Amino acid sequence: MRINYSREDIIIGFFIVFAVLYPFFIALLLFLEDLADKRKGLEDVRAFYTFLLGLEECSESKALELAKLMSEELSKNMGGAEGLLRTCNSYRKAYADARAEEKKVEEGEVVVELVKKEKGMTQRMLSLRLKFSGGDGELKIEKVDYEKGS
Repeated sequence: MRINYSREDIIIGFFIVFAVLYPFFIALLLFLEDLADKRKGLEDVRAFYTFLLGLEECSESKALELAKLMSEELSKNMGGAEGLLRTCNSYRKAYADARAEEKKVEEGEVVVELVKKEKGMTQRMLSLRLKFSGGDGELKIEKVDYEKGS
């Protein structure tokens, strides 16, 4: 007994399978888009704290660009782009050979430790806690807390 399918039956079957799987395709696309938005926000936060801690070149243009990420209250407390640039320069001089380790990433919060390795020992120089919100696709860094290391 041999089953023969006509071309029309195969085409109709394809469209039926596609119609059943269509909601899953759309859900997958929405999920991937949301994941890309979250990743972009986290990359912006990383760019902010690497600049703030002086781990990259301190330039006025980069400070102006990153100052847009700060909330109004934080911008007022830090002194805007000028304060951000001053902080970058001071940390760049103080912790020239240190590197950053991202310890914990939670929803809306990142903890970064500035560590330095000397003679086989890891010394924690500074701990930085950033609180941010990502409403409406626009990231705003709300609070920056420092804690001196041991």
